Amino acid sequence: MVGDPTDDILGTAARLFSELGVNGTTMSRLAADVGLKQSSLYYYFSSRDEVVLALVHRANVVPLELVERVIAGPGTVPEQLYRFVQGDVEALCALPFDINEVHRIAARDREKFGDYWADRRRLERRLAGLIRRGVAEGSVREVDPRFTALTIMSNDEGVQNWYRLGSAKHPGRVARSLAQLTVAGLLPDAGRMAEIAARVEAIDKGTSPR
Repeated sequence: MVGDPTDDILGTAARLFSELGVNGTTMSRLAADVGLKQSSLYYYFSSRDEVVLALVHRANVVPLELVERVIAGPGTVPEQLYRFVQGDVEALCALPFDINEVHRIAARDREKFGDYWADRRRLERRLAGLIRRGVAEGSVREVDPRFTALTIMSNDEGVQNWYRLGSAKHPGRVARSLAQLTVAGLLPDAGRMAEIAARVEAIDKGTSPR
């Protein structure tokens, strides 16, 4: 193998985590599948947890960039929440590993996975701030912003759990369904859900919503 094999290692690890689970993937199996000696693999990653950390960091970048892009973009707070949930669920369904298994591993050593938890707190704060703004302006009903943010994150990740069991539904359809359920539950008037969904579709297509 020529050059830095980091991307190959992480790509292979993601595949093995999908097939065997994180706990079922050993460093010796990872090295063999990448085509490295195990001693060479340890030069790049000293443990399986370090591999998990690197993969999770890449995965965490997606919702963090998404929430910033959504907040900076067009639309009302409910429309922005819809766009976040939709994008987050699609990204989670595309992950080659079980994010819930990663949570369990990260919970065992919060110091080692400190950056992971910091990323999650940052995402939670940004979502809570968005919800708080919606409550203040009256576009979102009276809810606890932090609890609601955590619930949204948990619901998105829970969908990935059953999707990975072999759902035949397209990720986009799954994402839209959860976005509608989430936002409808936060609206003072759930009857506006169809209007919001149409406006989000127009925003995503780059057309002017009516």
